[in-house]
Amino acid sequence: MRLGVGFLPFLRFRTSTTKPAMQSFMYPSNSHHPISRARREYQWLKWATVLALALGCATPLSINLVDPDLWGHLRYGQDWLEEGVLPRTTSHTFTAVDYPWINHENLAELTLALGYKYLGTHGLLIAKCLWGMSILLVMVWVARRHQVHLLAVWAVLLLVAVNLQAFFPLRPQLLSFGLFALTLLMLDRAFCQWNVSQKINWRWLVALPGVFAIWVNAHGGFVLGLCLTGAFLAGRIVDLLRVQRGQSLPQVLSLTVLGSCCILATLGNPYGLDMHRWLVSSLSQSRPEITEWAAPKLADPIFWPWIALLAVTVISFWQTRLRRDWVQITILLIVAWQSALHLRHIAFLALLCGFWLPPHMQSALAKLEPKSGTQLPVMTLSPWLRRFAVIALALAIGLQSLALHRRLSDLPVLRDHYPVDALQYMADHNLNGKLVVCFNWAQYAIAALAPETQVAFDGRFRTCYPQEVIDMHFDFLLGDAEGKRSRSSKSGAINRTLVLEYGSPDLVLLDLRQDLAVEVMQAEASKPHPNWVRLYQDSLAEVWGRSERYDDPVLQEYVPPQSRITRTLPAVWSVLWPALPERKGDSQLANRSLNHSVLASQDDARQKYRYVLRPNKKE
Repeated sequence: MRLGVGFLPFLRFRTSTTKPAMQSFMYPSNSHHPISRARREYQWLKWATVLALALGCATPLSINLVDPDLWGHLRYGQDWLEEGVLPRTTSHTFTAVDYPWINHENLAELTLALGYKYLGTHGLLIAKCLWGMSILLVMVWVARRHQVHLLAVWAVLLLVAVNLQAFFPLRPQLLSFGLFALTLLMLDRAFCQWNVSQKINWRWLVALPGVFAIWVNAHGGFVLGLCLTGAFLAGRIVDLLRVQRGQSLPQVLSLTVLGSCCILATLGNPYGLDMHRWLVSSLSQSRPEITEWAAPKLADPIFWPWIALLAVTVISFWQTRLRRDWVQITILLIVAWQSALHLRHIAFLALLCGFWLPPHMQSALAKLEPKSGTQLPVMTLSPWLRRFAVIALALAIGLQSLALHRRLSDLPVLRDHYPVDALQYMADHNLNGKLVVCFNWAQYAIAALAPETQVAFDGRFRTCYPQEVIDMHFDFLLGDAEGKRSRSSKSGAINRTLVLEYGSPDLVLLDLRQDLAVEVMQAEASKPHPNWVRLYQDSLAEVWGRSERYDDPVLQEYVPPQSRITRTLPAVWSVLWPALPERKGDSQLANRSLNHSVLASQDDARQKYRYVLRPNKKE
């Protein structure tokens, strides 16, 4: 069997002649003829390749790493469901009591809470993967409408999925990704005939304001969606004025009204204009302390997939034979620039490429085909080689399916990454009160120890904490961070111990990877009359208590020296999410204190912790 390699990625059949008289010979009706059998094998090869690519896309989207804010998102959603009222001020904290809370993720947190209640962890993981695949299938549908070959589409989407992987744990951003894709779909279908007749299919645009009415309550990414929509509509208005001039005024007015309606729709949130005021204030301040707002670095796992996506996009638009849309190119350049400044924008660049890149990549690849009238370069695939390819693809599909099944089966909480054992110690010894904890662990601590424990600061960041509270927290963790801090002038000079005094905290849960914070606590402990005493230590975390409360034998809260645990062996294995500590009264296992050595096995670890998000109220 001879296969053309001019368009090799699509394994298109070639023959050395196309004369009609030869068709009956080249494609005989006899199903047992070698040519007919080869065509059947080709079809198997084609669809097996599509399935392998689709599974290859599903695997990154099924990532089962625990996002540090997941505990908080579910807790806040559960609070709303239990109380029946949307909280308007900061909850679960002692440093920002009654401070206004502008929560731009209400709908996402409610969705996560309901999903966990009715689907459980396993169901949420499956739903997340299906959500991601539905976004890719929309891209496939749009690309096919643009006459893009199926294999070309999935090849592009594999690169898109790999770039989305780091941003696809269970988190509110998932709703932004879906609504961003829906917006791109509506814009594509509304202007699909633009290059031919400049006609607008208004049926696809009338619901666009409704999308933003939902989006503003789901996630702050609606701001980027508004910028995209505004830039796209403005570009089309420029095209109309340039080509049709005065005759285009009705359409120009209609597009202007549409854009204004999208903006007005974002007022449909519980906070009204306060949401927008807060966004302007928050987005005008840098976030050097937050990793996702930093620029991509060579050591980041996402760096090389991002570079590959940029390279494929540049080459495709450079070599394409199709008409280049200046509006698309402008938007891609702006988002690519933002992705070079902020990691979190890489996901939106990938989504844009999923919709706009496939036609141009296929056109660029078409240049590899030989010109008409020239001898076609061919390759011969013998029957055994074709069958070997089918078997290899079948094996790849099987291995990918197994990996996908394992990812969707559980959500492991790594004990060398999260303070599972430290929180269990705190629960065993009733260590409750006002807790200073690094913001990456704070929402885990809220889910594990609230309402008896309140935290000084958590991952909700500026949505519910004044900048002065944020500054004192990062003063403790980072110091001046070599000048890479964004502090308020009201916070004064850097004070690395202020967080240990403000609000009179009772406990400190310390991440030993935060070297500067470790230095502060060691300095506190070395004082002649220390205010803090270490109650627990393992290879990851330390628990410190205020001396006047936990080091006084007269008080009920006193923790005797024999109950203070120090172990240096690294924590191994993981526990199933949510990995909350066993509370006293839950079972007889609650009375068993942690050993000084690492738990022996995964089964032992799973018996030690409960797998429900919240303890029963009766407890």
